Amino acid sequence: MPRQRRRVVEPGDQHPGNGGHPLTVPLPEITPEGLFPDLEFQTRTVAGVVAREVGQGPTLLLLHGGTGSWTHWVRNIRALSQHFRLVLPDLPGMGESLDVPHDSDLDGYGEFLLAAVVGGLVPAGVPFLAAGFSYGGVMTAWLAARLPERVAGICLLAPGGFPPGSWSRPPLRPVPAGASDAETNAVHRRNLELMMIGDPKRIDDLTVAMQRRNHGMTRFKSRFLGYRDTLGPSLRQTRCPVLGLLPERDPLPQPDAASRAAYLERTAPRITCRIVPGASHWVAFEAPDDVNRLMIEFLGARGRRDKAGAFI
Repeated sequence: MPRQRRRVVEPGDQHPGNGGHPLTVPLPEITPEGLFPDLEFQTRTVAGVVAREVGQGPTLLLLHGGTGSWTHWVRNIRALSQHFRLVLPDLPGMGESLDVPHDSDLDGYGEFLLAAVVGGLVPAGVPFLAAGFSYGGVMTAWLAARLPERVAGICLLAPGGFPPGSWSRPPLRPVPAGASDAETNAVHRRNLELMMIGDPKRIDDLTVAMQRRNHGMTRFKSRFLGYRDTLGPSLRQTRCPVLGLLPERDPLPQPDAASRAAYLERTAPRITCRIVPGASHWVAFEAPDDVNRLMIEFLGARGRRDKAGAFI
């Protein structure tokens, strides 16, 4: 008999088909192999940083957000891997990567990531591309400022690290002590609605399970760096082209996404900003088609240098 292909179940599959009800198939294991059984991943550990790799083409380093893991890119991996060799690390202090001191400042934290990057997380001596979501955007800009001869272009998706007074943090709820599984899932679902995903119908059981897993594996509280003026100083030193993708319905920017775009355009010498309609903070999840297209168009054109040797 012909071999039956295993159904690929990805977060958000229930939208819009079953109106927000639980998935009717068992949840897959939250691993690259469980979520993408038809793709070939490799897992490597460099300087304590655990990373997944998949795809072919120029190297694209994808840095997830705070209280996250590589799963923040779950709705982008398939499309981007057709154009780039994706490197998806768990950031230090999160997921499966090494622990870091809880009181690390930006440079101290960054050194753990830099050790992995220069230690072979990306191919040595070859330019690479990078993209970061939320707190990962802070670290992407930090890397670009420190490796100007290596980083050919970066993309910042709903980045953090803005000055005080220009952001508002939604009133997220902690999980009560002794909460049942159902109660725990309900808290995570509500927190996703408040901060990450604007359309509740996009939050299926698998998305809640990913959020619960990421929360449980987070040891470093990145909000102490992500909610400070940590992005601007790096962007002012960044020499490569930058794309900013700002979700229209992100609850963090104050007063709105347009003001955040204006700040970035004043701060970064070579930035292009795009506001993504209808999406909340986790823009790569809620608007994957727009995000994938914009990232492929922008990053796919990077890598060339001008006569002075600067990336264009």
